[in-house]
Amino acid sequence: MDKLMINNSFIEIFIGDLSNTEYDAVVIPTNSRLLPSGELRCKILRKAGSKVQLECNEIINRISQVSVGDSVMTTGGDYSQYLIHANGPRLGQVKEGQKLMQATWNSLKLADAKNLTSIVFPPISKEMRGFTTKFCAKVMLISIKKYLTENNTNLRNVSICVETQQDFEIFGKLLAELAS
Repeated sequence: MDKLMINNSFIEIFIGDLSNTEYDAVVIPTNSRLLPSGELRCKILRKAGSKVQLECNEIINRISQVSVGDSVMTTGGDYSQYLIHANGPRLGQVKEGQKLMQATWNSLKLADAKNLTSIVFPPISKEMRGFTTKFCAKVMLISIKKYLTENNTNLRNVSICVETQQDFEIFGKLLAELAS
């Protein structure tokens, strides 16, 4: 299954390159200091332009750091309307599932509060944080479904962009389980 409708919104899974997508908000993994790190984050920040990193620096000057499980929003620069920088947990951290759920939930909440209708995620905490695709899929999909069921007002399209057929099948299988 690659799509599930929930309360006039849908969750969609697709294979692609996150840096070539067009959504109101694009979620990218971050670290606590909002610095370039990881292949995906660096690729998207290059496309967005230097203005976004300047915004990140201003945020850090104000709040000192982005805690694990939190998300912050900047403009998308030359890339998208907005970027949401989600600080997901590392494998082995205390309450890692809860923190991944919070990073997903907080990203949705930021987009919804800006009256955005579409958002796309990568599998948060997979690339550099050591989580399996299955763990990311389970936690993220449950969080997204719960948000769309209980809190959503504006989001109509919540997508997850994966890079491989294997990841697509894992996310798709878990999405089908949520549908039943």
